[in-house]
This record gives sequence, structure tokens and C-alpha cells, in this order.
Amino acid sequence: MMTITIPNTWHEISIDKFPLIYDIVRDKEIDAIDREIRVISIIADIPVHEVERIRIDQLKELIKSVNFIFQMEFPKAVEVFKHNGYRWIVNYDITKLNAGDFISLAKLTESEESIIGNLPQLVAMFVKPYKLSWLKYKEVEMDYKERVEYIKSMNVGIVYPLCVFFCKLIENLYPTIEDYLVNQMKEARELIQSELNSKNT
Repeated sequence: MMTITIPNTWHEISIDKFPLIYDIVRDKEIDAIDREIRVISIIADIPVHEVERIRIDQLKELIKSVNFIFQMEFPKAVEVFKHNGYRWIVNYDITKLNAGDFISLAKLTESEESIIGNLPQLVAMFVKPYKLSWLKYKEVEMDYKERVEYIKSMNVGIVYPLCVFFCKLIENLYPTIEDYLVNQMKEARELIQSELNSKNT
């Protein structure tokens, strides 16, 4: 009998597998048994045809093990977590983002597909890495692209709840964001006009 190790929680599944799992779970045109086999294939890192050869009694046990995935129930969002030797702190104050960040957020969250496909990019905007130095945690200088790469190796249990929280927050803030961006553009135009006037005098 083939030995297959199956994760028991979202914390044991890397975020890079989530878009594949999400698409399968949401696809109602796929038969239930096919969905379960495909999900097992993804999280166990074995081909579908090998899962299909498993004895039915073993397959039933594996299906029970992945039931939490089809329920789509996730842990609560955290404020601090550890990953790859860093202590990561989440910034929940979205109003501290600049205009450029707001524009990036709008693009990353313009559709459900965009959100699911850009989970690491979304979370990277709100987390900062820290390391212990002389009995005190100090922020580590790390640019956005580097943070994204670190987050790609994080687990679903950390990343997805954060994205859900921020997406809900962003949805409520969109009117404020639009007003903010309009004001930023107005101020920029006024500054340019002021500089042009000073050159002409």
C-alpha cells in the first residue's frame, strides 16, 4: 500500500499551492470525487494518476483528512509571526500607505482572480521583517520584491487570513482612497503650476 503524507491544517500548506486548490474547490463542474483526488494530488505532491490507483479504503481516509480544505475555514489573522529566521510584524494601519501603494492595491484587488493570484504581493505591502539584536528586535532593511519572495514560501494559514482582512478593509476604504488620490493629484498640479509661475516671474 502506498504511503501518502497529507497536511492536516492550512499551516502545513504553502501559499504557492493555494491558487490551484482554490480553483478546484470553486469549480462546481468537476465531480466531487475528482475534486478530492486533484486536491490530494496537489497537497501530497503526487500525480493524479497515482492517486487514482490508491485502494478505495485508503482513499476514503485521505478524503477525510482533506475535509478542512473543502470547508474553507481559516485561522484568524495574526499580528506577529515567525518565518525563515525573521519575526514579521503586520501593519494594520492601512491609512499609512502612500498614493503609489494605494494604486498598486487597487490593481491587485480589482477581481477575485487577481487577489488569489497575488496573495504574496498583497501581504508584502503590510508586513516588515525584524531580527533580535542586543535583546531588542530591530527592523531589517528589505525591499518589496525581496519580501514577496519570502512570503511565497509561507503557509496558507498565515497569508490567506491576512489577505481576507485587508481586502475587506480596502473595500470599505475605496471611497476614502479615491478622495485621497484626487487630493494628491490636485496638490501635485498646484505645485507644478506654482513652480511654472515662479519661473515666469
